[in-house]
Amino acid sequence: MTTNKQRLTVYFHNTRALDDLVELARRSVPIEARGRITRSTCCETAVLLALGELRANGKESAVLAALVTSPAPKAVQDGGG
Repeated sequence: MTTNKQRLTVYFHNTRALDDLVELARRSVPIEARGRITRSTCCETAVLLALGELRANGKESAVLAALVTSPAPKAVQDGGG
């Protein structure tokens, strides 16, 4: 099997939000599409969305605000913010 993906190790303060994202996303699509939603695809998509938001909003970016307070504030970790 050939792939053009690169292996990357990422350390999380808490994996609960990622696990919840994967589970909720999988439950939100038809069964045949669920296998395409993985921890890796969620991380990659989140990075691309965050990069787009940062490029669009610069210093006013919500992503930038969260990054400078990392690990994320409790409201963000709990999905509230």
